[in-house]
Amino acid sequence: MTTFEIRSRDRRIVRSASLTGPGTLTERAADEPDVLRYDVSADVAADGPVTLRWTWPAEDAVTLWQAAQGSRRNLPTDWGSHRDVRSVRSAPVATLVDAQDRSLLTISLSSNVRGCDFAVGVSEETAEQLIELTVTDLEGEGFALRIDPRAQHFAEALRAVTAEWTAELGDRIADVPPVARQAMYSTWYSDHQHVSAESVERHARAGTAYGTKAIIVDDGWQTDDTRRGYAYCGDWEPTSPKFPDMAEHVRRVHTLGQQYVLWIAPALIGVQSKAWRKLKDRTLGFADGEVTAVLDPRCPEVREHLLECCVRPVRDWGVDGLKIDFIDSWARSSVPPPPGSDCSSVDEGVERFLQAVTDELRKLRPDVLIEFRQDYVHPRLWRFGTFLRAGDCALDAVENRVRTIDCRLLAGDRAVHSDMLMWHPSAPAENVAQHFIGALFSTPQVSMELDALPPGHQQVVRYWLGFMRDHADALQHGVLLPSRPDARYTQVRAIGATETVVAVYTNPVVRLQESCTVVVNGGAERGLYVEGACNRLADLVVSDCSGHEVHRETTTPPAVWGIDVPVGGSARIVYD
Repeated sequence: MTTFEIRSRDRRIVRSASLTGPGTLTERAADEPDVLRYDVSADVAADGPVTLRWTWPAEDAVTLWQAAQGSRRNLPTDWGSHRDVRSVRSAPVATLVDAQDRSLLTISLSSNVRGCDFAVGVSEETAEQLIELTVTDLEGEGFALRIDPRAQHFAEALRAVTAEWTAELGDRIADVPPVARQAMYSTWYSDHQHVSAESVERHARAGTAYGTKAIIVDDGWQTDDTRRGYAYCGDWEPTSPKFPDMAEHVRRVHTLGQQYVLWIAPALIGVQSKAWRKLKDRTLGFADGEVTAVLDPRCPEVREHLLECCVRPVRDWGVDGLKIDFIDSWARSSVPPPPGSDCSSVDEGVERFLQAVTDELRKLRPDVLIEFRQDYVHPRLWRFGTFLRAGDCALDAVENRVRTIDCRLLAGDRAVHSDMLMWHPSAPAENVAQHFIGALFSTPQVSMELDALPPGHQQVVRYWLGFMRDHADALQHGVLLPSRPDARYTQVRAIGATETVVAVYTNPVVRLQESCTVVVNGGAERGLYVEGACNRLADLVVSDCSGHEVHRETTTPPAVWGIDVPVGGSARIVYD
């Protein structure tokens, strides 16, 4: 074990830390004031893992923000805080946040770390945070540790991490085609595995009328089995009863004005597939009872099979991209490499596969669309995916809000999509609006029978799709400042070049800071309270959940300005 000192910018010793394992550590001058940087030289593939360990006082922390945490927003204990971070799951970063949204400590590892145990948790013995990072897999023979103790908004702290990863990856990061930031239709919740060429074309026609730009054809195109299992995965050929002529079908969808994205789960192979007999001895074990296994990407013949399965839809059928799903099924490390494998790390095998797929697809179509899903959020995957969708949360507008914001905070400049929006056909119009408001700071995916919506729902959907498109500069490209991650984001502010959009969820008091602000009522009660506009002439326009104007005035508001904004509605405030 080697000990080292964590020092502040003025060289004052802050903490004593230890390095266990074969690595050597060197302090490096950081470009950012007060940020601490350390380079660790280590060949973990040959010599074993390296562990960095220290404690940190953070008594004001109310939550630990992590890259993949689901709905849990607590301060974990040290014994319950271990996260298995892989290139196919989560990311090596965490930040301790206080009740004023300030980051008290942000820790991250460089983007070349493929695998690590990342633990930040409360020590019951000392009432401090115990940080323990064990690197087990990386590209190269060294990595960097970044420690940011600056008191700043936690979103700014995370932006600094993604900026560093962006600099490390450079021109290897995939470009984001413009259509990846446009609303899309998904067949999953509307059709599940009952999807067909007829239903896809119906959805594409309706989606075009609502302004969507692409349709994502999900699970079901490759099987006639509709029991929601994966026993027939592995061949990735269209089922002829439902898709008798795939190329002609895709052409018809294109004539309707939609791009075409096709779901595929390359990690999975079912015992009912034709490929099972050939590849059943090249798996990492079963994932779904004894009917679906996970293919071993360390085997060249597996990657060759999957490469053909992924390229064929673009090359032969004319699709515009792939929704590559279940990548995190490859988050396995304990299976010894089989005979004939050409790498020992499963994550390296996955990266070789994804690199080959994207290289070939971009030869065929430079602007190919590749969707990944939360929790495939590691910066190593930025080289391959062009947009990231929030994890499944059907009918849950609150969880969609949390998941899309979590994704945005770590996505850098990459496009982030909502989970597919769905609601009950008899839901009130305000409820429909709340689903869009929950996904407001992302690109929406919709999965409803759009041509069968009642008139009230039609108006809401058209209005909010238009709202998200018209305010995209702030919503998608602006500076994102969410509040209270411990409470699942009570407010979210996005500051664009010409306006600011604030979504109010459970905190109805809005502080005006910019001259043009649109406040959206995503809460459960009518009315909002605005501070910061007193003694200034303000123009106010209030709209309901369908976009209909319900109030307009020019006034000099009081210090605390109560505005009657309907649930699901908005207020546009412009003042001198």
